[in-house]
Amino acid sequence: MTLCGLLALAASLAQQIEAQSTTPLEQARALVRARTSADQAKSLLQQAIAADSRNPEPHFLLGQIYYAFADFNKAADEAQKAIALDDSKPGYHLLLGNALSGLLDSAGMFKKMSLARQIKAEFEHAAAEDPKSIPVRVALAEFYVQAPGIVGGSTEKAVDQVKQIAALDPVAGHFAMATVDVDQKKFAEAEQEYKAVIAADPRRAKAYVQLAFICIQQKRDSEAPALFTKAVEVDPDYLPGYFGVARSDLLAGQNLDEAERFYKKYLTRWPDEDDPGWANAHWRLGQVYEKQGKKDLAIAEWQEALRLTPNYKPAQESLKAAGK
Repeated sequence: MTLCGLLALAASLAQQIEAQSTTPLEQARALVRARTSADQAKSLLQQAIAADSRNPEPHFLLGQIYYAFADFNKAADEAQKAIALDDSKPGYHLLLGNALSGLLDSAGMFKKMSLARQIKAEFEHAAAEDPKSIPVRVALAEFYVQAPGIVGGSTEKAVDQVKQIAALDPVAGHFAMATVDVDQKKFAEAEQEYKAVIAADPRRAKAYVQLAFICIQQKRDSEAPALFTKAVEVDPDYLPGYFGVARSDLLAGQNLDEAERFYKKYLTRWPDEDDPGWANAHWRLGQVYEKQGKKDLAIAEWQEALRLTPNYKPAQESLKAAGK
């Protein structure tokens, strides 16, 4: 055997030994942290739950996976199981609040009111447990600006949360204020916040991506491609930048090979908070294949979008147009 072969064998054996020396929970934790291999992570977490039914963490991690793939009912169920086992973790309450927020669009009026009160309670519980948690305060700011006054909504309260975030991290404060501005359709103000982030830290790829989407919302689509490209340049590991470049290529009907490659790259890690959903990415990749004349591949992507998000309307319409 060659030296290269021996080295490859040694590396493989080392990986096997490492896998065998860690518990299912430890392996799953690493996968969730890397946002890869969702099915494998779910299987490992079920093993961890079977091995120790009193440990809340596997339920929390499982809930994070379900939330990332927009299965909000299951995410809420797992978060509730984690909280039942340990009520003191702010992350558990944040997850439950976020999962319940995902259920609002499909709820009736009275159910919305009930959910809103639950969401507020979860976010405020999380803030009480960890007053310095920026994700918790961002969630509260979004709740306050979106919710009607009857359930505790208030623009003033939202801005107060932003001020507290800015005191902890000025750049995070600009991101939070932009979120509040977007929720109020104050796109010009949000644009200034993202530009302030870029001025403070030109390597924050997220700011370029969010600024690009603000341009799109203001019917200035021609400005978006350069911003998406800049995001990829400043941080090649920030995958939403690739999604944006691929979107621009697709809508322009050019560089389709690049669009295909970049959508596939985006799909190597499941979405983080506020990232485009995987159903959207699979649907758009299907559109790329359609433009390339690869009908079977396009149909497979649209079907995968529906597997991930049943009743995803864009994929349903694409399949209907394709005769499926």
